Amino acid sequence: MAPSTIDQMWLEGLCRRTDDILWDSYSFALGAAEAPWPRVMFPVKGHERRVGEQEARFAFVAALLSDPASAPWAFAAEAPTRLSYRFAARAGGPRAQRALTDLALYRGSDDAPALAVEFKSGGRSGKSEQDDSIKKDVAKVLAEQPPALWFHVLRGVNDATLQGLLRTLDGAISQLSNPYKLGAYLASGKTPEPRAKTIAFHLCVLNPDVTVSIHKVLDYIPGKPKDEFFTLVTTATGAAPGAAPETAAAGAPPETAAAGAPLEIADGQGWSVYRPVA
Repeated sequence: MAPSTIDQMWLEGLCRRTDDILWDSYSFALGAAEAPWPRVMFPVKGHERRVGEQEARFAFVAALLSDPASAPWAFAAEAPTRLSYRFAARAGGPRAQRALTDLALYRGSDDAPALAVEFKSGGRSGKSEQDDSIKKDVAKVLAEQPPALWFHVLRGVNDATLQGLLRTLDGAISQLSNPYKLGAYLASGKTPEPRAKTIAFHLCVLNPDVTVSIHKVLDYIPGKPKDEFFTLVTTATGAAPGAAPETAAAGAPPETAAAGAPLEIADGQGWSVYRPVA
């Protein structure tokens, strides 16, 4: 397998095994009677359990190491990027420096990453849809060379905040597909040279009443954002009969679902939907 080629079926299966680890850990954190001892612990932070990017990354590594097909792979956490970025504001203006990839996977004799993995957490709604941290990570994914996986864990998400997240991702990809706007994040005088690549998006939901993940692969072509890639019709399970479903598409209106309303995701929308075996 060439360093720039990723077996997407293998990667999706790895993400699903990561889901299983996270769901078991979440059941344990909730005190479920039949929950197994977890591979990844959600530590207590204040008055609640922390469920974030760190837990998702360790669950992914645990799934990778338990996979018999993982022998050829090596990995590094917080791997420095190839390019320098102007992310941090400092005295005298933004200073360019190497960014960090959450998890880089290597295969073969090349020490350049064969896959870059970014982990994020939390839904988005209202003002939080204008999330510069997501734009910065999207800029890294687009500007760097390797194929990428975006693994996003969502605890307590509802119909509205999932739609908000999809709009946020859609807006960031669409905006930064413009080389001029992408270049604004790079070191001064540097011109981005993004290449065509695959970017897999995996969203794992951790709710007491909803346990599901969705997965979709974007065939990214620089300068050509793919319309409606992030479109997903979801339904708030507590919605009134006949209520219109939510749809996340470019330019979609703000969410109207009630806060905390459970969500339901139907199959057959271009997203691969995974639910745990009962």
